[in-house]
Amino acid sequence: MISINREAMKIVRRILEAPEALGVAVGRLACGTTVIDMGQAAPGGWLAGKYYTLITLGGLAEVSYEPFPVGDRVLSAVRVMIDQPQLACIASQIAGWRLEGARAGAPILAGPARALNHANLDHYFELIDYRDHADEGVIAIQTAEPVTEDWATTIAAACKLKPENLYILVAPNSSLVCAIQVAARIVEQSLHRLAEEGFAVNCVRYAHGFGVIPPLIRDEIVAMGRINDSLLYGGVATLYVEADDDAIAAVIGKVVSVASRAYGRPFVEIYEEAGRDFYQIPLDLHSPAVLHINNLNSGRTFSAGEINYGVLQKSFFGESKMERR
Repeated sequence: MISINREAMKIVRRILEAPEALGVAVGRLACGTTVIDMGQAAPGGWLAGKYYTLITLGGLAEVSYEPFPVGDRVLSAVRVMIDQPQLACIASQIAGWRLEGARAGAPILAGPARALNHANLDHYFELIDYRDHADEGVIAIQTAEPVTEDWATTIAAACKLKPENLYILVAPNSSLVCAIQVAARIVEQSLHRLAEEGFAVNCVRYAHGFGVIPPLIRDEIVAMGRINDSLLYGGVATLYVEADDDAIAAVIGKVVSVASRAYGRPFVEIYEEAGRDFYQIPLDLHSPAVLHINNLNSGRTFSAGEINYGVLQKSFFGESKMERR
């Protein structure tokens, strides 16, 4: 059986061999847990962003970069090629573990150690029949806050790991590493929306996706808005499935962002209007901009959605011109 923690730890060890060259900083908490700073005090970088993304995908993907034109500017996009979507995305990449038992302000966790948390599995594990068993685990936290002993010991206990065998990656919204790894979540975003609409995601065999990496800004709230816009308005996913054509046709138009009543404005505006409460934002907005589904049974490909260059220009550059290429 594939262990996503063992696969991810192969990449963690690459980081530990040459952290300075990657622009990351490695520290150890008093309990023994290793914390890898990939964008808080450390600058991070393109290769660090690739490694962070690969780790959160349980080591089961290829990650590369390519150009992404927005108006008269050319940004970068990240592309992920995934062979085991259920393990890589649902069991690992989704930020689905709410850190109960830790003090107030504890974050939501992503990464392969989610599959070691047998005591309090997040609800996404209801979608797949997978649990991991490993002596080491790695988790990722999207935060500007320092990792605390309380977080580390709570995570280690839930995963039945010795604290010294736990590795934690951290990067805030405003970092390059975070912008990369969020844009790379486009397949994960597509899978959880399909599941929310009742589509059986265990029929997905392969996937690939790409998403634009937004311009960086130190403001954590504005940065959070931009990285969400990269998914909602500039992210494209392609899934290869074994399913009935009717089942695909019935759902594909519901799981792209243009179908949401909240669609059409930068995410930060919607977030502020909701009182900075994610739970007040319509669930269906958290969808890909474009989704293609290739049915391996019939050979047909179903498509829905669009890249909204106008909203991307407004979000990224403050331009209000709402033209679409």
